[in-house]
Amino acid sequence: MVATVTMDAAMVLAAKLAPGAFASDKIGPEMIGRWAAGLCRGRWRHDDVSAETPVRGEPWIGLAAHYFTGITLTLVFIEAARRSGRRPGLAGGTAYGLATAVLPLLLMFPSMGYGCCGLRSGDARRVVGSMLLGHAAFGAGIGLWMATRRRG
Repeated sequence: MVATVTMDAAMVLAAKLAPGAFASDKIGPEMIGRWAAGLCRGRWRHDDVSAETPVRGEPWIGLAAHYFTGITLTLVFIEAARRSGRRPGLAGGTAYGLATAVLPLLLMFPSMGYGCCGLRSGDARRVVGSMLLGHAAFGAGIGLWMATRRRG
């Protein structure tokens, strides 16, 4: 959970400090919630999820989906590290975090109607920049946490 909080903090801070580079209304909790609610109803593709009618509770649905995904991806990383006998640090965690960015870039964005890498979002530069920054911060959070853990 700490890694996902790190991701969110980095994305919010970047959007506040450099809105021209990182702020986008295409990937907030509302849009993720609207998309996730559609998935739960069997809707796998949207023309543009941001143009659709809002769903009741979508910010909370989006946060729940986001944190569930973050926790699951963190557990995958921890298990892979355990099985390999390695104790990855900041570099390994950050690399993993960046690798997890393929999920939104190649799966979530196309499903939301934004196209591969958000190219049809009308805001691709900010969407991709924010996603890469956020996922790097997510991985760094995991890596730093793993580096501070004692072997037991």
